Amino acid sequence: MRQEIQLFQQVGDAACKICTEALNFIKFSGEMLGAFADAVRHPRKIHFKNTLYYMDICGSDAVPIVSLLGTLIGVILAFQAFVQLGRYGVQNYVVNLIGTVIVTELGPLMTAVVLAGRSGSAFAAEIGTMKASEEIDALVTFGMLPSRVLIVPKVLAMIVVLPCLTVLANIFGIIGGMLIVCSLLDLTVTEYYFKVVEVVKPLDLTQGLVKSFFFALIIAAIGCMKGFEADRDAQGVGRAATSSVVTAIFLIIIADAVLTSLFSI
Repeated sequence: MRQEIQLFQQVGDAACKICTEALNFIKFSGEMLGAFADAVRHPRKIHFKNTLYYMDICGSDAVPIVSLLGTLIGVILAFQAFVQLGRYGVQNYVVNLIGTVIVTELGPLMTAVVLAGRSGSAFAAEIGTMKASEEIDALVTFGMLPSRVLIVPKVLAMIVVLPCLTVLANIFGIIGGMLIVCSLLDLTVTEYYFKVVEVVKPLDLTQGLVKSFFFALIIAAIGCMKGFEADRDAQGVGRAATSSVVTAIFLIIIADAVLTSLFSI
């Protein structure tokens, strides 16, 4: 009986924590939208230099890992598709599977998870460190809005960078699939290219880019929110960085499921 009570308490605590996190995210989203509205009214106050800096560290530095993972995902998907479809004698549809799945699902999702781990946690750690060292308090003292200075450049950079990296991941994923398909099937590179172009529709590309846009908002918003919520010590900064990755990936998967169902209607 005592174990059952403890189990119910743990479930209740987890439910309360999830509800609290959801309310905090809604509140922070409102503050972020307010900061963007103010930035639209006063575009000269946007720190474009900081935006370019975050675009560089979030985009340029992530190109090698995104390209490598995209290629490996394409190779793995091609191998598995060839084995499974080969049981039914329809290996010719491997290209259809590779092109559609990578462009609509694996490309955007894999890129978002990578950036959630390297950029979202960096946002949380940076803002958490600034909070611990009272730099955010100094910004308020000087009459500057922390949301405009710290949040807007990061969100803008992520919105621009993530779709571009998604396109790059799609290209390398298709190239990885080409390496396997052209070696296992009687297909030339030219035939593979034209078949991918025939299979991948504009709606598929649009679906992947729309997903990447929402994923970018989630990663940047969660990273900034966890940074502002961090405790004013080293342990608090570490917990904020870890929590930002876990929460962002969780919300990315939920958003992916919702968007996929909407595009399937």
